[in-house]
Order: sequence, then C-alpha cells, then structure tokens
Amino acid sequence: MQHLTYPGLRGAVVLENAQGVLEALDDLMVGWAPDAVAMSFADNAADLPDHVSRVRGRNARFDLHSPWLSTPLKGLMAASAACGVVADISQAFCNQHRGCLGLHCGAVQINGHLIVLTGPARAGKSTLIARLTAEPDMTVFCDDILPVLEDGLAFGLGLAPRLRLPLPDSVTDDFRAHVAAHMGPADRRYGYLCGPNIAPHGTRAAVGAFIVLARGTDIPAQLHRMEPTEAVQHLVRQNISAPGEGTEHFDQVTGMVEGVLCLKLAYSDLEEAVALLRRAFATDQLARLGAPVAPPLPAEIAAVVRPPADLAQGYKRSPHVAVRAVQDDLFLWHATEYSYFHLNPVARAIWSLLEEPISGQDIADLLAEVFTDATPAQIAADVANLLGAFEGKSLIVPAD
Repeated sequence: MQHLTYPGLRGAVVLENAQGVLEALDDLMVGWAPDAVAMSFADNAADLPDHVSRVRGRNARFDLHSPWLSTPLKGLMAASAACGVVADISQAFCNQHRGCLGLHCGAVQINGHLIVLTGPARAGKSTLIARLTAEPDMTVFCDDILPVLEDGLAFGLGLAPRLRLPLPDSVTDDFRAHVAAHMGPADRRYGYLCGPNIAPHGTRAAVGAFIVLARGTDIPAQLHRMEPTEAVQHLVRQNISAPGEGTEHFDQVTGMVEGVLCLKLAYSDLEEAVALLRRAFATDQLARLGAPVAPPLPAEIAAVVRPPADLAQGYKRSPHVAVRAVQDDLFLWHATEYSYFHLNPVARAIWSLLEEPISGQDIADLLAEVFTDATPAQIAADVANLLGAFEGKSLIVPAD
C-alpha cells in the first residue's frame, strides 16, 4: 500500500494494489513532488480519516473511496481511477486554502495574458484546451479546475488536460499527430494529453480575460462583447469551492471580474477558434485586442442548449455517478465524464426519484402533487429540461 503526501496539501492519497494508478498520476501531474511511504493494509477507509482519496485495486480494476462521494465508485480502469484522485486533490486544495475559489473552467496563457475559458456542457472547452497544448508559445493552466487564491492570482495545479476519445473526424492531421505523440494515461473514452506546455504545479498569474464559449453550426469564429454581470453569473455557477460566509464568494467573483475583459467566443471550427484567440491576444495590452469585437450574441446562439428529454422515456441513474458533498451543497459527479452538476432543491428531488427506473412523465406527475402553485404543463417542461441536462452530462441513461 502506498501512502502519498503532497507539499501544501493536508491528508494523503492512499493506493492499495494500484500500481497502474500510481503510474498514471506520475504521468499526468506536472511539477508535483509527493512523498511516498509504504504502509501495511487497513481493513476499510475509516481507518484513514485524514485521507484525500483512496484507491483499491482488484483484478486490474480499481475502486475509488472519496470523502466527497456518498458511495465508492467501483470497477474503474486505471485512467478513470486516476481521474477520480485528481478530482479529490483539486477539491481538497480549494477547500484547504482560505479564500480560494475553485472555478470549473479551462485557462491558457497567451502572450502573458491568462485567459479563462468556460461555458455550458458540450461547448468544446476541453477539446479547445487540448488543441492549445499544440501551441508551443502558449501555456495551458488547466482544462477543468482553476484555483484562484485569496490574493486574486490564479494557481496552476499542474494537471494534464483530459480529451474525449475518439477524436472528431473534423480535427486536422497535425492535431491528430500531436495527440498521438503526447497521449498519456487513457481508457476507452478519455485520455490525458501530456503536452510540453502545461504550467507546472504552483505557477501563478493574474486573470486577464473571461471568455464564455458558444459553439454552434456554421458560425464564423467571432468574439462578442459580454456584460460583466453575465460573466459573474457564469463564474458563480462554476465555483466548486466550499461556500464561504454570506456573500463571500459572490463578492470575490465580482471583484475578479471588475476591470477584466469579458467576452463570448462563438465558433464552429476548432482551428478558426484557435487562430482567432492567437490574433486577439497577440498585443501586449488587452485594451488593444488584435481582433475586432462584435456586439453581444443573438439569443438563439448565445448558448449551447441540450434538447429536452422525452417524458415518455424511462430513465435510470448512470452507474458511474456519485453525489459529491461540499459542505451544504450537493453535486453530481460522473467518474468517467469528469463532469459536475449542482443540485438545487428541485434537482435533488428528481435525483431522489431516479433511485429506481422511472419515466419522465411519472416524475412530472409526482412533482405536480407537491408543487400545486405551478401548472402541470410548466412542471412537465421543467422536468424535461432538467432530464435533458442530466442526459447531456451522461448522468442518466435510458432504462431497459
């Protein structure tokens, strides 16, 4: 059994019969220097109350025990188990540093400017960040979690970006070759892209711009103005840190956005988006963007929206989803998709009903008995939209 402790992080990562996971962590964690201590085996996770994450191997598969998961995730491949450990390390880092915001986003440094990229599910954030690892003069800070410390500086955790596999047919041969040359730990659906331009653990930088991605069809790559208030709304929703007292985190995000460039990037073609970002941030001064900025996006392409679910369909929870608790907030976390979904009270009720296979219409009918102030049609529409969002993040699957 390996007991790994990392500088600046309280608690340990415990690996039992998990050499494959240890090797994956070594490959994808850049600039970390853990101390490894061999230990005798313990009977259960409760024997190590101060652990950040714990993995047990059995028959070339791995079970992940986490302080933030309601139940262990079982039968994972090495790369997926390493993904779970990385999620736990990221969460622990954000929770253990006073005043730290943990933003669910990507970030890249271009010409000295740290650009934060976020957006709705399937907006292409992870693929775009992975593509930017092929740009040798850019530095990739993250593709998923960006801690912003109390002093306002972003902190690179030194974690390789994770790319969905297989690659889309539309990517260029050059990018495909880059992926093949730098592919690290991988499973059937995802692989870590261990490129040469990942910011090592501990790299700090001031945020220069927030960009919300809006991927559509047949849209020329274009930057659009975005009001700071809208940027605040996006970033508050993307915060995975333990909630602060009162409006602490809201005030932190508002302070970050003040004086920072806020934009939306509408695009269809990956290479066009990369070229536009390069042109836009080629200048040393953000006040003089190297690309024109258009008016705000029309509503119909302002976001990528998942179609509503079919209420006649039966649904059940995906087997690789667990509930992550962050103080009083609950998130659904998908182990292989590496995605979060914040549960508000209504979403919690629907998730509870999905403990057994159930149709969308049955969910709507049950909620209509509770929420008598809303019309059945409105409840049905809300349920369809939420189930569609769950489907979009692979949190539920059709029931047999």
